[in-house]
Amino acid sequence: MDKRLLIAAVLGMLMVFSAFSSVKAMPPITDKMHLKVATIKGGNPETVDPAWCYDTASAELIFNVYDTLITFDGEHMETYLPSIATEWKIENITGEVSPEGIPWYYRYTFKIRTGVTFSNGMPLTPEDVEYSFERAMVQDRDSGPTWMFYEPLLNTWGAFGMVDIDPKFNLSTTEGIINVGKAIDHAVESNSTHVWFNLAFPGAYAPFMQILCQSWSSILSKQWINSLGRGDWSGDWGDYTEWIKHHNPAISPLDDPALGGPVMMGSGPYILETLSYTDEYWTIVRNVNYWRGWPADFPKLGPTKPAGWVDRVTVSWHWVWETRRDMFLNGEVDFCAVPRMYIGEMYLDPTTKKRLKPGIRCIYPLPVLAVDGIFFCFNITTATPYGKVYPWGSGFHRDGIPADFFGNPEWGIHVRKGFAYAFDYNYFLQDVYQGEAIQPPTAIIPGLPCYDPTVPKYYYSPDKALDEFSKVPGLLQTGFTITLLYNTGNTPRMRAAEILRDGLEKVDELEGPDDKFTIEISSVDWKPYLGACLYHQTPLFIIGWLADYPDPHNFAYAFYYSHGAFGAWQLYKNPEMDALIEEAIRLPTFEERCPIYRQISLLAIEDCPSVTIDQAIGRHYERSWVVGWYYNPIYPGVYAYNLWKWYYIPHALQDTTPEHPINNYLPYDVNYDGTIDGKDISTVARAFGSDPGPPVHPRWCYRADVNNDRVCDGKDLSYVCRNFGKTSPVWTP
Repeated sequence: MDKRLLIAAVLGMLMVFSAFSSVKAMPPITDKMHLKVATIKGGNPETVDPAWCYDTASAELIFNVYDTLITFDGEHMETYLPSIATEWKIENITGEVSPEGIPWYYRYTFKIRTGVTFSNGMPLTPEDVEYSFERAMVQDRDSGPTWMFYEPLLNTWGAFGMVDIDPKFNLSTTEGIINVGKAIDHAVESNSTHVWFNLAFPGAYAPFMQILCQSWSSILSKQWINSLGRGDWSGDWGDYTEWIKHHNPAISPLDDPALGGPVMMGSGPYILETLSYTDEYWTIVRNVNYWRGWPADFPKLGPTKPAGWVDRVTVSWHWVWETRRDMFLNGEVDFCAVPRMYIGEMYLDPTTKKRLKPGIRCIYPLPVLAVDGIFFCFNITTATPYGKVYPWGSGFHRDGIPADFFGNPEWGIHVRKGFAYAFDYNYFLQDVYQGEAIQPPTAIIPGLPCYDPTVPKYYYSPDKALDEFSKVPGLLQTGFTITLLYNTGNTPRMRAAEILRDGLEKVDELEGPDDKFTIEISSVDWKPYLGACLYHQTPLFIIGWLADYPDPHNFAYAFYYSHGAFGAWQLYKNPEMDALIEEAIRLPTFEERCPIYRQISLLAIEDCPSVTIDQAIGRHYERSWVVGWYYNPIYPGVYAYNLWKWYYIPHALQDTTPEHPINNYLPYDVNYDGTIDGKDISTVARAFGSDPGPPVHPRWCYRADVNNDRVCDGKDLSYVCRNFGKTSPVWTP
């Protein structure tokens, strides 16, 4: 139907609807200008350095303090808005060669916005942009995010991977150090107005624009970093030998407690006020001089855009579930991390989950591009503090495990498969996620191109687990003691460890009357947990992966590539797997790539370096006075620029929680201008027939989905029409 005809038809309906409710007093908004978030205990940031950051807790903080060249258009993962860059172009430059002899294929050029300042008043320049990317590539810390720069820009996985291109890039020689430095320098260039990236990847690198939207692409001030005196890389190449001193540091200079602790200074909407690991919270305050202005200028559909803001944001990881639950229900916090096994406590009837407790809103279902897994370490360090580990090849001991417990080339695969069959997947999904999750076969999950539901997956079978263990000489006769770790406060991972323990104990019972398997469980705070994984101290680890970008390469690389985040932590290396992953990303179409990803998935099942255990359906809980939250599946957490607190119709017209199977209603005053009128109807009509996917419909806008059923349709138009002509209080600071 033509939009004009649709609007005309809707206007004709207005005379039909005249249902008015009596206005009831709503609870007063708590700290109107201060947004408070209660996340899981132990959910602290690991770092404040964008070049180091590769976890969601850190990225959430960085996301609010720094800007990137471009940004996602609200909920849309594949369309972009200008940010520090005002415009861009992509050129095919096949035939050009870098001064070091590296073939170039594409050039991405960005015009840098003028008049932008960092929060300390320093101007942001193209030189700062170039420095930020080159600094990240110089740092190139183990299992960090910079592989996403090296792969498109230099066709490798990191600085030490350059030798695979040409022996002259061997970093064990001075010549190699010089050549790699020059290659990094020439990969990113700038002048007084523009920055450009020269891609050495053989073909168009599809995810590059999405990579530029994320936390690791944040723009830092070169002048500010040099003024700190913390020994960070200066950005001056000199004779191209000094940079190697700053490669892969043990800790970022921006985090180092010996140098004064965490420091941040960006051009983004908020400024870091406090980050306390002792008191377990961080607070950011509004950058009143933010170049985008206040209120936010996106997301936008037709006449609707944000109408307010908050001056402060505090995220705390201090409280256990019972405490933060009570704070949330009492209105002391605005967003609350609700473990799936406790969602019934948010409802008046925990069984039906149809009526939320007063003042609470839930947005559900949300498609999630994330997956959790159990990962096996192929060479556990004997210096681990997490249980007794004997040297490689020393055989089995009742009080510990050998370093090659999972990685022995002769029998390690049977230990891995034994553990895979000992986990009760269905019970885990029901117990922890109440059925609101699935078990994908591999890391190529639903929602990604090339997901293949016909790939077989592991299942719970103590008999098969025992059969696998029986193929390991001496294992059943001797037994073992192993420590399973999870990060403190993460209830699903705690339950996964417990269910794996219970499954292994069941296998032990099948083997005979003597208890030979001892499984100990220990929780570790987030920062040391990541360190234990990175330095191969934990025999196995349970962790999740949120998409860096919605492409199967991102998951295949992280899970199965020898230099990927998890592959490197595990010390897993399969040349056949590496070759398949490298081949798949180089093919131009999904029609050509998908058969390769099927091979990758089948090899992952056969080799069993890890097992995927859940892909959840998302739920978001907030107080009903919060306005402006939207869902982008690859956001690392709360992005506060678009948020404010206020009561709009229908909240101001109701004294009880509306009956709805999933949540309260969004405002009928869709554009927040104080009147429900034709502009609101027009906004809903523009989005009519759209949904959030995946993939996200081009016209989707969450504000037009006033009944939150995840589709814009006649119901939304009806709700707006019923309240046509009513007024709603206008937000003021």
